[in-house]
Amino acid sequence: MQNKNNCYPKAVWYIFGNELCERFSYYGLKTTLVLFFTIIQKYDHDTSTIIFHMFMVFSYISPLFGAIIADSYWGKYRTIFILSIVHAIGNILVAIASLVTSVSLQFQRSFTIIGLLLTSIGAGGIKPCVSAFGGDQFVLPDQEDRLQMFFSIFYFAINLGSLLSSAITPELRKSVQCFGKDSCFPLAFGVPAILMVMSIVFFVSAKNLYKIIKPTSSIITTSIGCIFHALKNKITTTSNEAKRKDWLKYANDKYNAQQISELRSALAIMYLFIPVPMFFALFDQQGSRWILQGTLMNGKIDFLNWIIKPDQIHLINPLFVLIFIPLFNAIVYPLLYKIGINTALRKISLGGMFAALSFVCAAVVQYTITGQTFAVPSNEGQLRIYNNFDCNAAISGSLVGNFSTDKLDVLHINYSSTVFNETDVLSIDLHPTCKLKMSNLKQHVFIDKGRVSSYLLTSNNVDIELKYLNELKKLKNGNSNLRILHNNFSDQNIALRNTNNKLSEISFKLSTNQDQNYELPVGTYDVYLDNEHILQNVDFLPFSINDLLLYHNFNHTNAKLITLEKGKYIHILWQVPQAILITVAEVMFVVTLLEFSFTQAPLSMKSFLSAANLCTTAFGNLLIVLISRMGLFENQGHEFLFYAVLMVLDMILFMVMSTKYKYRCINTQ
Repeated sequence: MQNKNNCYPKAVWYIFGNELCERFSYYGLKTTLVLFFTIIQKYDHDTSTIIFHMFMVFSYISPLFGAIIADSYWGKYRTIFILSIVHAIGNILVAIASLVTSVSLQFQRSFTIIGLLLTSIGAGGIKPCVSAFGGDQFVLPDQEDRLQMFFSIFYFAINLGSLLSSAITPELRKSVQCFGKDSCFPLAFGVPAILMVMSIVFFVSAKNLYKIIKPTSSIITTSIGCIFHALKNKITTTSNEAKRKDWLKYANDKYNAQQISELRSALAIMYLFIPVPMFFALFDQQGSRWILQGTLMNGKIDFLNWIIKPDQIHLINPLFVLIFIPLFNAIVYPLLYKIGINTALRKISLGGMFAALSFVCAAVVQYTITGQTFAVPSNEGQLRIYNNFDCNAAISGSLVGNFSTDKLDVLHINYSSTVFNETDVLSIDLHPTCKLKMSNLKQHVFIDKGRVSSYLLTSNNVDIELKYLNELKKLKNGNSNLRILHNNFSDQNIALRNTNNKLSEISFKLSTNQDQNYELPVGTYDVYLDNEHILQNVDFLPFSINDLLLYHNFNHTNAKLITLEKGKYIHILWQVPQAILITVAEVMFVVTLLEFSFTQAPLSMKSFLSAANLCTTAFGNLLIVLISRMGLFENQGHEFLFYAVLMVLDMILFMVMSTKYKYRCINTQ
């Protein structure tokens, strides 16, 4: 008869099902979150990024409290059950918020943030408990080999959930249209919410099969208590008392020598965690800045008649993690060992350098998308005149001579200037086909040195006039910047309908302010003035500056789009190198760091080190929030390079710190 202790616990399979559904739910929400907030924040990428990373901060701070609650108060089963319900409620609230579009955007934002807060508390709180709860189901040492298999399958379930959500959730978001919209965020958030409920059902249905260990005390609270007690005694020690070289020994009146010794070992490892948050400041931008970069790129795969979504390209990460882990163990690490990279800390340092290299690639892609920005030489000035008439115009300047401009076109006149600014006198004559009472004009114009001075040639229904225009600039988020110039239209609507999706429509009422600019997502549009189709298949490219000239005459509107500056609409597969490099970094940095902290930690301190390791992710995301709030860079490419440089400096610091570390042989059984 087979020994019962050698059987694989049946309850563990329910834990796998629970984890797979929970991870799909969490990563599905995480994958879609930044794009949803980009829309309800009206394309404010910085705010969307900050909200996303604050969600990540709470998701990785809450494991500390989840571990304390599980170990000291509720136990693992009850903690997982209660916080899973909190997680599910958060998912449901976010799904509802994406559905409720009839209320104000402020209400929608607030409702979403409440849902995200609950989700981060729930998801983070159960993070340190599920794998430990699964480990509790085994009888050691009889089932040690099965325990190792459990952790392998458990890690596979985590990455499989991430892989499936990265592939499926973007399709639910963009390939399905619902409620008259061109996308379906309620479905993209709703399916993860349903799966989270299913994960609870999986977990609870096996309650009678679980081995449930009652909580005793938490090593985390004990360790924190020891640290604070030692600091308190050190501060309050009088000058007459003997000084102690080891500050932790000030806690020996309450804690025994073994507790103090093990905590000292754990703190030596935590000392090396100081540079770690910088890695996660880079790594977690896959879910924010890199996805937003992907919105400016072309995802069409013509032979498949399919479009890669910007939040879908990053399924490369979990897919290649599963490939790289065995590949690195079998081939890469033995080769690195031969060239001197033969310790965990050296592998971690090299992994950090790969993360920096991935951001160099991201910067190169960003610079390519952004393209060149037009600049006037410092010793010149440029006069730009938009002809908003349906006829040609002759223009002569007292300083530069004679020019002509076609109907609905723009004229560029360059001035060589030795002074800060100059004044020119323009004489303008319209062609007789315009049939205006006053068809000529003489006016002073100002030319600023090193800048463009723009004017609109238009009419006030009787006379012609020249209106000064502000200079348009490329938008930081990469969307198209559009200005509409017209001859005094009033209360008419402009509608832009995406040619790839007829439900995708952007509309606005024409403003009498000629300097009003509008922000458009990258794409190809048909343009309508009320119900009149005025332009067809117009490309609005990344980082483009566009002027739409409209002239209405005798129940007909002539229109022309002038694109002054534009970026490049490159394929989204150009993100693959940076995605692969960050995955290499993850395998070398994250996986090795987990192994290092586990094997080097004393037996009683492993949960404490695990919680501290998770907190480094929270601090890394907090770094992103702080840098985003400072608004140091107008060009996202500059910001990517900034992170790459910080990462290199951070790894140099890590290498210096790690030279003093003495590896310990600690029994992990």
